[in-house]
Amino acid sequence: MMFFNLLIAFLIKVKKHHFFISMNLQKLLSNCVIYLLTHSLAFAQSPDTSITPFCISYIETRMIHSAAVADDFKLYVRLPDNYSSSTNKYPVLYMTDGDWNMTVAMNCFSMLRQDYFITEPIIVGIGYGKGQNKRTRDLNPYTGGPKFLEFIEKEVMPWISGRYRTTNEKAIYGYSLGGMFTTYVLFNRPELFNMVFIGAPGNYAKTLLSESEKYFTTHNDLNAKVYAGVGEYERDAVKNLSLFQQYIESKECKNLIIETGVVPKANHGSGLAQVMQEAIAFGYCKKPKAIDLSPTAYKPYLGVYTTPTDSTLKMEIFEKDRKLYLKTTFNETPFELFASSKKDYFIEEMQKTFFSFEKDEQGKPYIIFINAENKQLKFFK
Repeated sequence: MMFFNLLIAFLIKVKKHHFFISMNLQKLLSNCVIYLLTHSLAFAQSPDTSITPFCISYIETRMIHSAAVADDFKLYVRLPDNYSSSTNKYPVLYMTDGDWNMTVAMNCFSMLRQDYFITEPIIVGIGYGKGQNKRTRDLNPYTGGPKFLEFIEKEVMPWISGRYRTTNEKAIYGYSLGGMFTTYVLFNRPELFNMVFIGAPGNYAKTLLSESEKYFTTHNDLNAKVYAGVGEYERDAVKNLSLFQQYIESKECKNLIIETGVVPKANHGSGLAQVMQEAIAFGYCKKPKAIDLSPTAYKPYLGVYTTPTDSTLKMEIFEKDRKLYLKTTFNETPFELFASSKKDYFIEEMQKTFFSFEKDEQGKPYIIFINAENKQLKFFK
């Protein structure tokens, strides 16, 4: 600081007495002043070395006592981003093992949101907080599972619907022992949830087949939307999942929508996040369904298109091996186009963009391109 003060005093004296110094020296001295001024202020501030807990915003927590289980639980509630700025009602996704599944679910939704349009739910995680984790008691269908389900149905659900704006649509997710619990929920109370997500159920996924066989002794249909997934390296679980899928498909349920998945190169631990993301994508991502069309349906639209606002921006539609492809100015590798109707098409890798094949009053074909921000651009042949 003493050098800094002397330098300032010298510059003032030079200006006052009109001493001659070169322009380069003046610039050098001025830069020195600026450097010392900014750094001296930085050094003067004491760094904050205090340790504070990391808090995730937008998650509300509450301890709740369960009369059914006779114990305390911690609820984690994550509201959609636009909840406070809207009057909309939202579906609810309930999650077992809320103490650690909440952050995984938030990240899954965040990643999927980049590539898909998503139905945003209220996420409710059920955990234990700082108390003893008693998942082996609560998630085992053969011990505390029925009481835990009673707690969810009669205590958690009314509390959530009474406090937040919710629709009647409900889903439940569980992994490992939680997957055994959601298997139990599916075949014992299928009317309670619209969607059931079963992640790598414990006991090598054996309960999938045993519970379904038990259910179909007294039923001939299952009204549910179900995702079940495991990691590739859980060999026995993969085998039992396949047996379950074969059995459930043999029942030809009219009101059942089911998808199963095997996460490549994943075991029980590393498969958790990937299975959850697949389940969330299955349940909440808006994915158009492809239909089969004869090549004659899109033959009039084959060719090269440009937009009047930019002639360098070109779009080529062509057919190869009875499949329709799109190539633009910006991509060397063509994208395959899938039809969702006779005139509407989408790209599997870019499901936030759509193409509509139209014709003007003279019958001349053109394409309406709709991007992720719902902005439209017309391309003409």
